[in-house]
Amino acid sequence: MTELAHTTHIKEIERVVEHLFENWMTKQFEKLEQYFHNQAVMIEAGTEKRLKGTAEIIENYRDFIEDAEIYDYSITKLSVDLFDETATAYFSYRIKYRVEDTKYDESNTDILVFRKHNRHWQIVWRTQQLGQ
Repeated sequence: MTELAHTTHIKEIERVVEHLFENWMTKQFEKLEQYFHNQAVMIEAGTEKRLKGTAEIIENYRDFIEDAEIYDYSITKLSVDLFDETATAYFSYRIKYRVEDTKYDESNTDILVFRKHNRHWQIVWRTQQLGQ
């Protein structure tokens, strides 16, 4: 792979991450499906619960955003490693939100594994490290 192709793929993955969270934060749930492979797996934050498939993963995003009032969210660090048709995105983020009467201010880390599928990068695995 040329250096230009390598850089182009990394930028594509960075854009997927940015658009995924932009669509999620603006409750455009119908757009989330394009970012996930149909057999993607997610480990729910703070648990060992495995969510399998696009529908379950998107429902998890929907449940959180509908239960919480988010008033600040930012990706603070994003790095991408590329290995042919597979890539990992590791990023830290800060989120401030309220659920009922309780306010939260968290700094967490997401790890996304991507696979190139039909010329597009799709997430096949997602997990989080809370309080990083």
